[in-house]
Amino acid sequence: MRPFFKRAALSATVVGVLYFVLFDTTPRGDECERSTSPDGLYIAERCVLQWVPGGDSKYVGRIFDAKSGKKLAQHTFSTPVPQIAWFDYTDVYVSFSIGDDGSDSPYISLPPSKWDRLLAARPHL
Repeated sequence: MRPFFKRAALSATVVGVLYFVLFDTTPRGDECERSTSPDGLYIAERCVLQWVPGGDSKYVGRIFDAKSGKKLAQHTFSTPVPQIAWFDYTDVYVSFSIGDDGSDSPYISLPPSKWDRLLAARPHL
């Protein structure tokens, strides 16, 4: 009987990992705001996932191709002061926060990395 439980636990773990790797489970969010990059190539979208009054609310930031509308990148983050800002000093990137707690990244490099594009291409559940 023990081998059955081990196989069942292993199978459940594999299914769980595949679920989170192969599918985008991030909620769409509410109260979305959009901004177009200064060069007109990208559109940034920031949506509220979980509102925390007076604290670090949870958001999702997405980057889209301005011509096709295809999602190119997506990050979740927490911040007390959300704001979409475009930067092109030494690196080109978009920021979704004025201040962050350092636990996650409210920045997406432009153009988005291959890894960001791969994750953004996952079907949404």
